[in-house]
Amino acid sequence: MKTHNLLSILALAFVFVQCDDTTRLGIPALRDYEEQRTADNDSIISFLQSHYYNYEDYANAASGERVEFTIDSLVNSPGKRPMIDDVVEHEVQVKDQDGNFITHTMYVIPNVREGIGDSPTIADEVYITYKGMFLDGYSFDQSEQKIWFTGLSTVQGFYELYPFIKRGIWEVDPVTGLITHDGFGTAVAIMPSALGYYGSRSAPREYAPLIFAVDLYTFATADHDEDSVPTSEEDIDGNHHFTDDIDDTDGDGIPNYLDNDDDGDGVLTIDEYDIDADGVADDSDADGTPDYLDPS
Repeated sequence: MKTHNLLSILALAFVFVQCDDTTRLGIPALRDYEEQRTADNDSIISFLQSHYYNYEDYANAASGERVEFTIDSLVNSPGKRPMIDDVVEHEVQVKDQDGNFITHTMYVIPNVREGIGDSPTIADEVYITYKGMFLDGYSFDQSEQKIWFTGLSTVQGFYELYPFIKRGIWEVDPVTGLITHDGFGTAVAIMPSALGYYGSRSAPREYAPLIFAVDLYTFATADHDEDSVPTSEEDIDGNHHFTDDIDDTDGDGIPNYLDNDDDGDGVLTIDEYDIDADGVADDSDADGTPDYLDPS
């Protein structure tokens, strides 16, 4: 069993400051996001063209057997399939220190191992094992022990991978109580540094593209504020950022996914969202705005 550096995957809370402040504090200003995006993408493409992963190990493994993700250079095995042949592109909006959105591309291998169940949203709680690596193969973070991550608690590129993985099934031995997992899925993300730690001085490496291989055993639909609205539905504009102004309906400084009265009308969201339990948000006045977001 191997578990190390578990906290390094969690979203690093570092403060973006203005250029004059960084100079005064002796902290280097963050690099330009667009320039770094280009540099990272060039590095990732070169890596994908020149490396392969241990796809044969996954193909030969039993459905309940976990395989450790590894990479190697095609120079060592020229007959192997390059990773570039397996990836799909996934565009993600990254917010820079000035609040501007800049499109970045991460590269996903969705079916390293295809699970037999359904997939979580980016906001859900996941029960996983994982491995984090740099492009040179160095593993900076890993857990061979299954672990729960709460929704939105990791770096952005990590949870953007969730919808590309399908969970498996689990059974409990009635005698021993031992839980076994079978048919779980595995996916891999290769991402630019802005989807990871970017220029954080607390990062394992600054401005480094990352690789994450994730095995998904199961997941739970997240509802951070327990207002009966799934967290995934509290991203009003669907841009995968949950703290924009538009995601704070009543403007009280608390984003909807953490606010138990989203529209600030004094009626708790849980008492307005879906009273008839038909799976559709109630809209009493049929004005197109559901009751829990409509203070009138």
